Amino acid sequence: PLESRHSAARESTAAVLVDSSAMSGFKEHLQGVRADVARRRNERRGEPPLEFRLRPVPTARRLWANAMGGRLGIGSDGNRVALVTEPKTGLKLPGEYCVNGGKCAPLTGMGVRIKRIAGIGVKVYACGLYVDPASVRAAVGDRYVGESVKDVAKDQALFDAVNGDPAVEKTVRLVFARDIDSAKIRDALSERLRPALGDDSPSLGRFEAYFDGVTFEKGQSLTFTASGGKLITSFGSKEAGQIADGKLCTALFDAYLGKSPVVPSAKESLGEQLAGHVTG
Repeated sequence: PLESRHSAARESTAAVLVDSSAMSGFKEHLQGVRADVARRRNERRGEPPLEFRLRPVPTARRLWANAMGGRLGIGSDGNRVALVTEPKTGLKLPGEYCVNGGKCAPLTGMGVRIKRIAGIGVKVYACGLYVDPASVRAAVGDRYVGESVKDVAKDQALFDAVNGDPAVEKTVRLVFARDIDSAKIRDALSERLRPALGDDSPSLGRFEAYFDGVTFEKGQSLTFTASGGKLITSFGSKEAGQIADGKLCTALFDAYLGKSPVVPSAKESLGEQLAGHVTG
């Protein structure tokens, strides 16, 4: 029948546009709306109403934004937020990143990873750093009040305080500027992690296993979040896993916040943003 063909076409189109595994919060919202319609219909028919629980719309939207890896640019209040363009690559990063539908942090640092190959600079990925300035202020207290913003922005002690405090939730999001074998990313990160964790670290082994058989395509994202001593890794819209190891969190973010950052411009812009909040 014509209606069946139309229905099948709609379902096929939806399957292409949206990964069903990424529908968690938003799907619950839609189910709640459908249950409300069914309840009203049953009431008109004199049948007992269906019982249901509707998740608040902002929470549903926030979960949906996280599941989609921030592609919709939906913020902590359920409203859309701007997607910020990294100028050297033209790639977009969400202006805010939320973890597990809860805590959200603004984009506070941005830059591009450039790899020198045969003397030529090759753009590898756009990098976004997300840290809540209020949590940083709580971590450092009044240590920098009254000091020069310019000087504080370059003070390694500020970055060490951010990285060393598990209460300061941190996220780094990479959006790839070209197709790349994940083994290259894994090896580059492992090179930074191994001195701190050791060759026999179970956490390092689990982390490296995430990258087996994966290829990052241009525009795909890789996200790391350090939250309460756990490292959360996501490929695109899907979480690869969580590892409870504070040393792993510190070692990974040292690659972006330490003395020799892989994306100096991202660290520099983060310092400028945070300095403005901790000196006033």
